[in-house]
Amino acid sequence: MDVDPLASMRCWAIEIELGGRTFDVPALPAVDWWPVLVTADLHAVLDFIVSSPDDPNSLDEMLLSGGIDPEELTTALVDALEEATGRTMHSACVLASVATTHWTVVGGELAKLGFRWDIQPIGAALDAVFSVVISGIEKKEDRDKFLRLLDTDPMIKGRRGRNREKAVAEFETLAGPKPTAVLPATGAPSGNAHPRTPRLPRPPRQAAR
Repeated sequence: MDVDPLASMRCWAIEIELGGRTFDVPALPAVDWWPVLVTADLHAVLDFIVSSPDDPNSLDEMLLSGGIDPEELTTALVDALEEATGRTMHSACVLASVATTHWTVVGGELAKLGFRWDIQPIGAALDAVFSVVISGIEKKEDRDKFLRLLDTDPMIKGRRGRNREKAVAEFETLAGPKPTAVLPATGAPSGNAHPRTPRLPRPPRQAAR
């Protein structure tokens, strides 16, 4: 599984090319990106895009007028999500789904470590989830199988992870039954508002897929 370390180091702003225009997604923390991964709803990324409603060529107007090709839109949103997470959409959504299914363990462990979803980038959140999940799989052959589950089939890129449920189901057979007890959580409390970092240009991706 290829991972871009830069996605885990800070919250980066992202540029999206649509209909011959460039739109900006501000630097957002893990708590904002997480619902997108859990639902695998690419169109939720549109809510992040900075676009003035007074602009006659705003994103909303371009979408309503059909000025953006659906295939172009899907590709751009997948690319944005993968740049934010530092890995394929498939692996990011599978990790989010596994974490949600086993949240009593995963969420508890991250809380004990003091992970701040309102500050840390989504790449760091997925790194932490991966660490908790992989450490819970005892057999090496099962760990290797889970790693293979995270690899992306190029044929499903951009199709909202249609094999996500199958991959999560296969993980269930590796990890065993879900625990019933909640682990104690001692992480620092988060504020109500999600802080936004100033938009900074992100350096070119180093990892090639």
